[in-house]
Amino acid sequence: MKRNPQCAIVGVGYTPQGRVPGRTSLSFHLEVCANAITDAGLTKKDIDGLICYRHFPSASNENDLTPYLVAQHLGIEPAYLSQDAN
Repeated sequence: MKRNPQCAIVGVGYTPQGRVPGRTSLSFHLEVCANAITDAGLTKKDIDGLICYRHFPSASNENDLTPYLVAQHLGIEPAYLSQDAN
């Protein structure tokens, strides 16, 4: 039986916490994704999946934040997009 190995390269990105004036939810997501990509030693071209932590209600002056929107602003076209609650 031939095995099809699977792997995941994981990076971690951090952003400031709490209320940060002048920042949007999207800006935090983009910063944390860029930091995680760098931490994993990858480039945007290497990304084939994007899972964002659960859906948070958008602020009244913001667009609805979805994994598709994050991917679009990162300039990536992953084959897999999802939101996870855990």
